[in-house]
Amino acid sequence: MVADTTAQAERAKEIRRRKRERVIIIVALVLVAVITYVETQVVDMAQGLPMGSSLLVFALINVNALLLLLVIFLVFRNLVKMTMERRKGVWGARLRTKLVSTFVLLSLAPTILLLFAAFQFVGASMEYWFSAQVEKSLFDAMEVSDAYSRQLASESSHFAGVLAHELERRGYRLSRPDEKLDELLESRRALFDLAGAKVFSDDLQPLAQATQSGTHASHLQGLPMEMLSRSISTGLPLTHLQPAPTGDFAAAIQPVMQPRKDMKPKVIGAVVAYQLLPPGALARSRQVRKGLEGYRQLKAFKEPIRTNLFITLSIVTLLIVFVATWLGFRLARTITDPLREVAEGTQRVAGGNYDFHITGAGPDEIGTLVNAFNRMTADLKTSKARLDEAQTEMRRTNLELDRRRRYMEIVLKSVAAGVITVDAEGKVATVNPSAERLLKVQGGSVVGRPWKELVDEENRVVIERMLTSLIPGGAGTIDRQMRLTLGGESLSLIVHLGLLKDEQGRNLGMVVVFEDLSELEKAQRMAAWREVARRIAHEVKNPLTPIKLSAQRLMRRYGERVSPDDPVFDECTRTIVQQVEELRRLVNEFSTFARLPSANPAPADLTTIAADAVSLFKSGHPEVNLELEVEGKIPVFELDREQMSRVLINLLDNAVAAVQKSEPPRQVVVRLSYDEILNMVRLEVEDSGPGVPPEDKIRLFEPYFSTKKGGTGLGLTIVSTIVADHNGYVRVQDNQPSGARLIVELPARGAREL
Repeated sequence: MVADTTAQAERAKEIRRRKRERVIIIVALVLVAVITYVETQVVDMAQGLPMGSSLLVFALINVNALLLLLVIFLVFRNLVKMTMERRKGVWGARLRTKLVSTFVLLSLAPTILLLFAAFQFVGASMEYWFSAQVEKSLFDAMEVSDAYSRQLASESSHFAGVLAHELERRGYRLSRPDEKLDELLESRRALFDLAGAKVFSDDLQPLAQATQSGTHASHLQGLPMEMLSRSISTGLPLTHLQPAPTGDFAAAIQPVMQPRKDMKPKVIGAVVAYQLLPPGALARSRQVRKGLEGYRQLKAFKEPIRTNLFITLSIVTLLIVFVATWLGFRLARTITDPLREVAEGTQRVAGGNYDFHITGAGPDEIGTLVNAFNRMTADLKTSKARLDEAQTEMRRTNLELDRRRRYMEIVLKSVAAGVITVDAEGKVATVNPSAERLLKVQGGSVVGRPWKELVDEENRVVIERMLTSLIPGGAGTIDRQMRLTLGGESLSLIVHLGLLKDEQGRNLGMVVVFEDLSELEKAQRMAAWREVARRIAHEVKNPLTPIKLSAQRLMRRYGERVSPDDPVFDECTRTIVQQVEELRRLVNEFSTFARLPSANPAPADLTTIAADAVSLFKSGHPEVNLELEVEGKIPVFELDREQMSRVLINLLDNAVAAVQKSEPPRQVVVRLSYDEILNMVRLEVEDSGPGVPPEDKIRLFEPYFSTKKGGTGLGLTIVSTIVADHNGYVRVQDNQPSGARLIVELPARGAREL
């Protein structure tokens, strides 16, 4: 969130800076255009103000150059920034460079061609404008105009002199107006074809006037009085060119003299003769003169003007190039900035930010792309929300399924029955711990393997028959009891087999549930044998005492009567007594087996019990190598000392009897060990005898099953019963290289170190 806020602030700052640059460039370009226009106007008006206009032109050029430098600086600044962004690998810098380069090239080529053509045209025009022929033509035109004006002024002066002489000859006093003077003046005006004539007194008062028809008298009032006064005061004739609305006039002033004796003539007035010029003649003459002066001034500034024009053209060229460059920047930004924002938005959306929105989309294709991106992000946000809801629901469902799965796993781990599931391809899918224990396999090693590899050929045929009987019905389960031999141990199992189908009835495989009936069968057989033993002991024990007493009574009463030479009677009675005692011992064992007392556990040291038993058998059987091995420290724990001593004696008795059948060396080892993790004490009795056949291992702990000659078959049965009363286990394994190993595992309840 902080990164997004910072990025937005930087973007807003960049937008403000670009707006500021845009305003500066536009204002500078407008000023350059205005100043360039002013320069051209100043050059056109340069005739009247040669020095001031030149300084103004140079000042405007300098201002124009400064503004152009500002534009160049901004453009070059953007160029440098674009180059740095390209080197840094900023997104869009390459495309912006291509667009700007394209704009510059497209504008530069025609602009340079036009600039070269303009230089050639300006050079040729300058040479034509400032040629000697043009100057001579202007000078000749001015001379012609001046000569014509001088001629008219001369004629006017001549006619004014003639009129003045005539007035002097006739002796006019020129002191007051006179009609004869008016008539004379009109007649001479008409005679000389003058536009007008006037007579003034010496005090500058008009005395007479004559004008040509069509010439208004007010048009002849423009004669400067100071010029008239100067002519009268000096007595010199003067000429004056005067413009008028109907035409220009050439006015000639001729003083009128009155002769005096022995004195200088006196000026008594003046005659003014007006000669009409063509309309605008004086203005054209002045215009020609002004044009000639301006032309000569411009000719003096020929090279500065040429340089100014070249500079102006160069400025315009640079202006076009840099404007094109700036427009290239603007166009590139209008393309790359939205694309950059789209790329940035794509990365944001890829990172999981679906709130990113691009603003300022225009009506063009880029704007369409931006709007499509915004719609896409909105749709993605909606889809993400729906997906999150679905994921939340799925997560909740998965948690529920996982909870149920764990519950089922706990149930499967807790049940004593073995459970195996097989998929539709006949491969093992799951195996619970009870199945691993019963089949003596590791779940990880059998999962994924065909189920047929777990059983032998005989049992595989049985299971296939069960499947064959199941498949026609398409549902339900079937039960079979079978015997399975694994690791040399024969197990009696009840197998429940059922097919798995989904809601559409498709086959998902099967589930196999099997229970070990060995212990149940053993318990049932043991209960039956205990009942048999109890009844046999009861029925047999009753007549034994009378038989023994009768035999002893016969010995006492008839022993002395029988001849010593005849030992038959004595042997028979002795045999009867011995067999009765043997039968009594057998009945006592039956009785003991039938009503074996429950264990009375108390803290005891199994190591001491084992050492006593080994010591006892060592002294009784010196031909057998008896050893006691204790691995680590065996703790003191709760057990029935008397019953556990009986277990050891029975196990050692069987082991010693077994090694008697084998060749020396005859070895019997009693090994004690303690598993702290399982809190289990293990008692092992190994012998080097012939061992136990596999078919006898399953019946080894059954009552009245014995492989010893003369054995009752109750020793290992009593061992199994005592171990079971201690919540332990007893099993038989083959010893290596020969013999048998009987293993007793006892939980070390209340264990403590010695």
